[in-house]
Amino acid sequence: MVRRAISLSVACTVFGFAAGIYAASGPQMIVTPIEGAVFKPMDPARPGSPEVAILRGDPANGPSSMLMKFGKGDGRMHVHSSDYDLVVVKGQMKHWQPGETAATAKLLGPGSYWFQPGNQTHVDSCLSDECLMYVQWGGKQDSRAAGAN
Repeated sequence: MVRRAISLSVACTVFGFAAGIYAASGPQMIVTPIEGAVFKPMDPARPGSPEVAILRGDPANGPSSMLMKFGKGDGRMHVHSSDYDLVVVKGQMKHWQPGETAATAKLLGPGSYWFQPGNQTHVDSCLSDECLMYVQWGGKQDSRAAGAN
C-alpha cells in the first residue's frame, strides 16, 4: 500500500512537472503599453520613412504583428508577398488599388479596417500629420514597387 502511494505521488509529481514544461513552451501572453512600443525606421537610409514597432513574431521570416506609423503624404503603388490585416489607430487614411484614385477612395479613420491580399498592387495615403496603424502579417513582411520583380 505504501509503495502504491509513493508510486502515485511520484507519477503525479512527474506529470505536474511535465505539464509545467509544456505550458512554459507554448505561446506566451504579450502585453505592450504604447509607451513601451519601440519604433524603428523601416529604411534607416530614408529619413521620414515609415517606422514600425514589432509586437510579435519575425517580420523577415514569417507571421508578425506590428504598429506602423508615418506622416502625411501619398505612398506609391506597391505590392507585398503576404496578406495582411490593418486597423487604423490614429489619423485619417485612404487605401486603394489600380483603377481607383485617391479622390474616389474611402476615408478611413480610427477603427477602420482593410485586408490586403498578397501580390495585389495597392497604395496608401495618410491625410493627417501622423497615421498610426496596427498591422498583422500572414507571412513575411516585405514591399516592392508595383511592376518590380
